[in-house]
Amino acid sequence: MDILIKKFFIVIILISFSSNAQEKKDWYSSFGKIPNTVDKHYYKDLENSKNLLEKVKFIDTIAAIHIQAGNTDSILYYGELLINELLIEKENFSNYTLYLSKAYNILGKGKLEKGLFDDAMKHHLDGITISSIPEMDRMHYTHQLGLGTVYLHQKEYDTALSVFEKCIEKTKDNDLLVLAKKLSADVFFFKKDIPKAKSTYLEVLDELKVYENNKIRLETQLKLGRIDFFEKNLAHALEYFRSVKDIALESRFYDLYIDAVIRMGIVYYNQGHVKDAEMILSTAYVNTMQWNKLELQRDVIMVLKDIKVADKDYENAYNLMTQYLSISNQILTNQNKAIVKEMEVKYQTLQKEKEILSLKEEQLLKESEIERQRTIKKAFLIGFLAVLLPVIALLFVYFQKLKTQIALNKSQEQVNSQKVEGLMKDQELNLINATMDGQNKERKRLARELHDSIGGNLASIKLQLSAASDNETLQTKIIKQVDETYHQVRDLSHNLASKKFQNNGVSKLIKEYVNNIQQGSNQKISFNPHPEEKINEIESPLKEELFKIVQELLTNTLKHAKADHIDIYLNEYQTSLQLLFEDNGIGFDTAKIKDGIGFKNIRNRLSPLSGKMMIDSTKNRGTVVNIEIPVS
Repeated sequence: MDILIKKFFIVIILISFSSNAQEKKDWYSSFGKIPNTVDKHYYKDLENSKNLLEKVKFIDTIAAIHIQAGNTDSILYYGELLINELLIEKENFSNYTLYLSKAYNILGKGKLEKGLFDDAMKHHLDGITISSIPEMDRMHYTHQLGLGTVYLHQKEYDTALSVFEKCIEKTKDNDLLVLAKKLSADVFFFKKDIPKAKSTYLEVLDELKVYENNKIRLETQLKLGRIDFFEKNLAHALEYFRSVKDIALESRFYDLYIDAVIRMGIVYYNQGHVKDAEMILSTAYVNTMQWNKLELQRDVIMVLKDIKVADKDYENAYNLMTQYLSISNQILTNQNKAIVKEMEVKYQTLQKEKEILSLKEEQLLKESEIERQRTIKKAFLIGFLAVLLPVIALLFVYFQKLKTQIALNKSQEQVNSQKVEGLMKDQELNLINATMDGQNKERKRLARELHDSIGGNLASIKLQLSAASDNETLQTKIIKQVDETYHQVRDLSHNLASKKFQNNGVSKLIKEYVNNIQQGSNQKISFNPHPEEKINEIESPLKEELFKIVQELLTNTLKHAKADHIDIYLNEYQTSLQLLFEDNGIGFDTAKIKDGIGFKNIRNRLSPLSGKMMIDSTKNRGTVVNIEIPVS
């Protein structure tokens, strides 16, 4: 986003507004950076800690404050710091296992916030392994709830629910019991079992009157507000969201504050207050942008895009989708950087462990030297072992090399087999394309020959016979027969040239095709051309290729994506034709899965048109295909 847009947002957030449907004014806050949620004295106490126990207690306290505020990077930093401090005095610290379990919990929460679900699951599983129920009941079930939350984010709802129900049955900790019930309600909510979700959320609120946990209360109220919104009770939903917004800001729960503001914007839009909705969402977007909350930025952009589409402002909707793609790429890049950073931290941790082992080995060598000096027999034994061990090591290395060579040979065979298979598939694809090209060329040649040669000859004969003066009866019959033959040849010529693409605009053809698909399926498909008049002026060859590309994209999505919502945007801007295809299906890992036949066919169609295609997809987050074709 450029400087002018940033200044525009900053002006907006300095203005308070009053909704036309509300007597009470709503005020929204924006921050240039994430406000500090940790009192300075904690950092000072951490710096002045006299022993390891004091230090790890302060680290745990600071990390807990960052978890409440949703400061992802700080959560991960203090989780790693806690592990590093524990490694220094691993053998001499009596509370090592307890605080290691807490460190795993902190890292698990941080990785979950980052969207690194596999890493989050690993940390919680490690925590469960070292946290036995008799000795660390609370930490054991804390990790169980963390594991269930990862399953919830991965949409494995039945697995998550079984974990939460086990915690409800087994745990004796009241705070964890209430949290487990709230998370169970979340499962019912996302499975769209609204009555069960609502009754469970209300039960959680009732129990929180006794066991106070302010953030769980606010999260529960947010979900109840969303249920009211789903049930069209917009006024009551707005009361929930406004209450959560105010308390979250006061309590420094900034992630909940932004979530509540986004929900309020959606309610205002559904009430018809479009300007108020856009202002609220713009305020939320400024905070997510300044705090570098990329996931929340993407959520706000999607809501703003839906508003633009509903208002038929397709040009701005397309611009927002372009920005959405940019943020998605940035999230993917950051996640890769996070993985690299984690590998670096693991490497440094391993190095520290090696240094500790090295010191221990030096101590053992000194003890061995003293023992060797005391007795000749032991010295002889140690010398013998010193000779034997290298021999064993050489044999072991030789055996490992043999295993590696065997594995390498097998791997090479698999690679060669895959290459042959790939070449065969490419050959089949080239043969199909060549056949189709030959058929098209032959049809055009026949049409041209019928129209130009035979049709021309018949027309000439007709004119010559018309000029003749004698034998009028025979002349009339011949002229009639030749005229009929001429019309038959002309009709055959036009049929071979495909009237469908000659007589109709591409917008109409795609709309008819989309309507036919929707009549036989449950998918919701929208097609948005802009500007439609200019798009319908596209000439036949490009028109036919564009229609077949849309056909191929829809066929791929219906076969593989399991999507229930598809958006198609077709824009002509300056000297290029831009096609944006988006679905909310299961998606795929673009780094691991190569193009199938469908995408190869599309790239082959784009190649003679000098067109480009970019695919953005992530597992469980849908797929976006962006195609750009230059036009004169």
